[in-house]
Amino acid sequence: MTHAIYTRTLGLIGGLLLASCQPQSVAPPVIDPTVPTRPVEHVMGTTQVPRSPERVVVIDTTPLDAALALGIQPVGTIRYGAPPGYLEDAVQDIEVVGEYNQPNLETILRLEPDLILGAKSISERLYPRLSQIAPTVFIQGFGRNWDWKNNFRIFAEALGRAEQAEVLLADYQQQLLELKSSLDPPPETITVSVVSSTPRGLVGSTPKSFSGSILQELGFARNATQGIDDESFVRLSREDLAGPDGDVIFLIHTAAWRNASKEEFVNDRLWSQLEAVQQGAVCEVAGDVWSSGRSILAAQQILADIEQCLN
Repeated sequence: MTHAIYTRTLGLIGGLLLASCQPQSVAPPVIDPTVPTRPVEHVMGTTQVPRSPERVVVIDTTPLDAALALGIQPVGTIRYGAPPGYLEDAVQDIEVVGEYNQPNLETILRLEPDLILGAKSISERLYPRLSQIAPTVFIQGFGRNWDWKNNFRIFAEALGRAEQAEVLLADYQQQLLELKSSLDPPPETITVSVVSSTPRGLVGSTPKSFSGSILQELGFARNATQGIDDESFVRLSREDLAGPDGDVIFLIHTAAWRNASKEEFVNDRLWSQLEAVQQGAVCEVAGDVWSSGRSILAAQQILADIEQCLN
């Protein structure tokens, strides 16, 4: 199937490089008419994809998470400085095709994919060129506004694993309900705050963020500064440091980023005065799960993190 689906020539590399320098019309990949395909609707339109893709390239953590959950090992993936910690064992044998937002098109072409999965919010400018290499399916991205489950379904449809995806989502829902019923006191009586340490400083996550939507689904009360409805994240200055207080603080940390902002605020006098800090109710969690994962395996890990923190 590697050579049967698409007609590729060395000239395509030159065409892709030329496309990166100037706008031009995009020809879809030439699909072998003997290979069964099916249409998949996604944010960029409708794309004919192989019924059983065998060589999948993912250019974001979200489709990587989705593919692995569905039992498909991609042949190529991007990285964010380091492999996602919660997927590290599973990605050891997957070839790296570039850094975040900078996939190497020649490397992808060499892998001869029959399907490429990514996100519009991150790689929209690359979609025309990726579509010349193989059928490409994008989600909007970021898993915000409670859309991570629909994103998972889109990738599952593209991978030919739609029924399996529904089983996994049902398992997640059961895991969530069991966790919710096991919490004592109940989540409705617990005010939680979610704070991320980023290279640009502190960020608070609202219910519209990926992890925030899961906390909302569990029924937790949210800190007043993070309960807004129109944004996924709110930036926090030193003056806002008293704002993230709550019964529990989930402190998101990404190992690939510098720790300067985290060290600065956790050593601040205002931070030490927060009730959650004084009660030892600060749970440090991984950014590649709570912020970057945005799919089913990350969601399941978030539930496990919450259970470990609170039970």
